[in-house]
Amino acid sequence: MPQFGELEAAIMDAVWAAGKPLRVREVLERLNRDPEPAYNTVHTVTEVLYRKGWLSKEKDGRAFRYGATASREAYVAGLMGEVLAVADDRAAAVVNLVETMEPDEAAELRRLLAAARGSGARSEERER
Repeated sequence: MPQFGELEAAIMDAVWAAGKPLRVREVLERLNRDPEPAYNTVHTVTEVLYRKGWLSKEKDGRAFRYGATASREAYVAGLMGEVLAVADDRAAAVVNLVETMEPDEAAELRRLLAAARGSGARSEERER
């Protein structure tokens, strides 16, 4: 999973923040970049993201609306998976990541891990 280029990331941020499919003009209005990229540039990069599978495309009158096909969290999780795949010691890499977290983020991670362990135990019991 390649990391997005600068304009690709800005376009995906705009679509994720909107929470709904956008026309290219709406994406352009949400970019807040100086200088503002040309409409054709944004349209081209939006089409590239569509061809890569990151955006869906639906007809809306004479234009198209583009929506995210995956959440920002799914994208980040994919990047994290790639990073961990090249680590010699995945556990040590995760420990280093957790050590850089704010205390409330680490507490939330512990809560989520406990919940995941609980749901895993329940599904094992159902299989028996």
